[in-house]
Amino acid sequence: MTRTFRTISFAVITALLLSCAFAQSQAQNRASVRLQSQSTAAPQDGSTPGRIAKFTTNKSVGDSNITESDNGNIGIGTTLPTSQLTVNGIIEIMSAQGGIKFPDGTLQTTAALPAVSHDDTLKGNGTASSPLGLAVPLALTGATAQSTSVLTVTNTGLFGDGATVNGGPKGIGLRVQGGTSSTFGSAAIIATGGKSQCCTIGGGSGLVASGGESVNGGGGTGVFAFGSGGVGGGGTGLYAVGGDATAANRTGGTAIIAYSGRGLNGATEGLAGDFNGNVQVIGTLFKAGGSFRIDHPLDPENKYLSHSFVESPDMKNIYDGVVSLDTNGEAVVEMPEWFGALNRDFRYLLTAIGAPMPGLYIAEEIANNHFKISGGTAGMKVSWQVTGIRQDAWANKNRIRVEEVKSEKERGHFLHPEVFGQSEERGISWAHHSETMRRIKQNASETEQERQPRQ
Repeated sequence: MTRTFRTISFAVITALLLSCAFAQSQAQNRASVRLQSQSTAAPQDGSTPGRIAKFTTNKSVGDSNITESDNGNIGIGTTLPTSQLTVNGIIEIMSAQGGIKFPDGTLQTTAALPAVSHDDTLKGNGTASSPLGLAVPLALTGATAQSTSVLTVTNTGLFGDGATVNGGPKGIGLRVQGGTSSTFGSAAIIATGGKSQCCTIGGGSGLVASGGESVNGGGGTGVFAFGSGGVGGGGTGLYAVGGDATAANRTGGTAIIAYSGRGLNGATEGLAGDFNGNVQVIGTLFKAGGSFRIDHPLDPENKYLSHSFVESPDMKNIYDGVVSLDTNGEAVVEMPEWFGALNRDFRYLLTAIGAPMPGLYIAEEIANNHFKISGGTAGMKVSWQVTGIRQDAWANKNRIRVEEVKSEKERGHFLHPEVFGQSEERGISWAHHSETMRRIKQNASETEQERQPRQ
């Protein structure tokens, strides 16, 4: 009994000792872990707003190079992304199967093209040594909708030109031909000036053309227009229509304005217009003076002969002739059948031929298109002259105003400022077309400066 008790007691004590030793070992291990944790730095969080965090070491966290804005834009290498993905640097695609896929399903795998496929309108292959260009002659062909163009050139600059075309040394700068149809051919050029937004400055010119300068001969023509002929009749060389005025106290646009070239350094001034053929004016012709000019009858090869027009404040017609008096010293002068319908307010002039006839007079005034002369010597001749003022329908509606007050825009300006000792800027043309006149003067000044010898 005693031996058995001693054996049990020893086993219990041994178990207790082993349990205590194990517990002490566990406590020591936990203490060691706590000490180790206290001696090692704790992980740190990224602190910059908007930056996406990353592990900078095995046990710490810091800012990455990727940011996200408040609206969800992602930036790489930038803190200010302006799109859903903004990259400040180079994007590299490593895999040959990689690329950029677009919304239409196409995949862009490379940006380096060995060559550019094109037709004969282009030249070059797009490389640095062979850049793309337009092959000449260039032909653009295509069907477009009505009132649209195959080629449209727009300059959005303030003063820039839409297109500049320079011809070769002996070539034409621009050759344009209208379309052909079975009904009406289309216009070769339709030129419309730009609209002006200011009330005091006119709109732009529809067409500005300058003839080329010649060193020895005459200068080139600014605009050369001719109508083609055919069995259906000849075409109009130049058709011009002025613009309509749409407000009170305004004037419609002038269809054609022409200024003669100045004669400088002893040269003779040119003509504003030169018409080789008949000229028809449907309307009133205003002029400062007028004359006819013909080859001189006595020296047609070397001289001209000119006569001035007869001027009158009235729309006056002049008729004259010579009549022989009958045995009673009288004569009846017959006028054309349209005379009375065309004229009124007649004036008479009689001149005896060969001998004085103091009793000569108008016995009967014009009636039924004739008048009677009396008081002369039988068998003598009389020179007569009759004037009448037009009374046809057009004349009655378009009487010439002998005196006329200048419009507000024209006041202070002259038709011929030079004869009044005024500068050319005081001319009527400057009142109506100041911008055009300024351009003409500037062009003339620049041309004169180019002709001056260089210092």
